[in-house]
Amino acid sequence: MQYCSHCQVRIRGNKRNCPLCGNILPEDDGAYDQQEIYPVVPPFYERHLALRIMIFASVVALVVSFVVYALFPSSINWPVFALFGLISMWLSLIIVIRKRHHITKNIMWQVTILSFLSVVWDWGTGWRGWSLDFVVPILFVSAMFVLYVTAKIMKLRARDYITYFLLDGLLGIIPVIFLLFDWIHVLYPSVISVAVSIIFLSAILIFQGENIKAELAKRMHI
Repeated sequence: MQYCSHCQVRIRGNKRNCPLCGNILPEDDGAYDQQEIYPVVPPFYERHLALRIMIFASVVALVVSFVVYALFPSSINWPVFALFGLISMWLSLIIVIRKRHHITKNIMWQVTILSFLSVVWDWGTGWRGWSLDFVVPILFVSAMFVLYVTAKIMKLRARDYITYFLLDGLLGIIPVIFLLFDWIHVLYPSVISVAVSIIFLSAILIFQGENIKAELAKRMHI
């Protein structure tokens, strides 16, 4: 690597003149050829302060919940609530990071994971039915609106979101099972979810029918 005494910089390659000042450069002495040109940067997630703070806060929340439950026993199992809450948060965070380049897929993963965790959480804390009464149908309906708004704001092509629109519309009809088997105590969230899903699917089939056919043909090699 050549050295310019005027600019006091080392220059890669074999040049006659310094590209900064134009002075004639001495011959390459080869002293720095084996050195790393760029520093080694550790992975982002290993040193990110926010991640460390979240890990520390999670540990503190779990310990505090155990202390509160031990000092003030109650019918509510606070450690279980805290544990399921932290699991939900970290799973959501992992999905966001792993699927960050595909926002529509990210939304569907979030809906699926959170719906499952809400049912598990409800079951683990004595089953009061709030997961099926409220959380699952509200998540399905919310996802439909979020997907639509996201597609419009980001100006996504039909091929980038149509599959997830259909999937979420079908998921939104699942509360029919809750109604048929009398698994719920509050009817209107499930009724709204089913009604919105039917309207949502109808709109997709009517206005995006050609795109659906093209996407199915491409994916299934029809």
